[in-house]
Amino acid sequence: MIVYLARHGEAVSVEKNPERPLSQEGKNEVEKMAFLLETMGLKVNKVIHSGKKRAEESAEIFSKKLCNGNTSVAKGLKPNDSVKEFWEKSKDEDNTMYVGHLPFMEKLASFILTDEEDRIPVKIKTGGVLCLEKSEERWFIRWLISPEL
Repeated sequence: MIVYLARHGEAVSVEKNPERPLSQEGKNEVEKMAFLLETMGLKVNKVIHSGKKRAEESAEIFSKKLCNGNTSVAKGLKPNDSVKEFWEKSKDEDNTMYVGHLPFMEKLASFILTDEEDRIPVKIKTGGVLCLEKSEERWFIRWLISPEL
C-alpha cells in the first residue's frame, strides 16, 4: 500500500489575496514536481485536497499529470485538523495523493510512521511530495522529493 503526501505550492500573501491562491512561483514548482512524477511513471488513483484555494490548485496540477484530473475535497485536511481522525477515515485508501498544508502534512507523516503526530521525522517543502509505503504491517518512507531537485 502506498500513499503520497504533498504540500501545496507557494501561495500569495493574505494581504495580496485573502484566499491565498498559488503564486506564479508556486504554480511553477508544482508543475515541475508533477512533470517529474509523471516522467517517473507515477500514476495515482485520485488526488484529494483540503479545499483551500492553494491546495485545490496544486491538486489540479498534480491530477492532470497523474490521474486524468480526478480530484476531490476531503474534510479534515486543513492545517490544524486532527491527523488521527483524518487517518482513521483514510488509512485504507491505496495509491492516493493527499494535498495539504503545514503543520498538518508533517504531523500526518509522523503519525503514520510513528503513531505520534509530534515527532516530525520529515520536512515537506512547498510543492514537495513524500511517498509512504506499508509493508508487513509497518509504514516506511519510500522517497521524498522537493521541487528544487
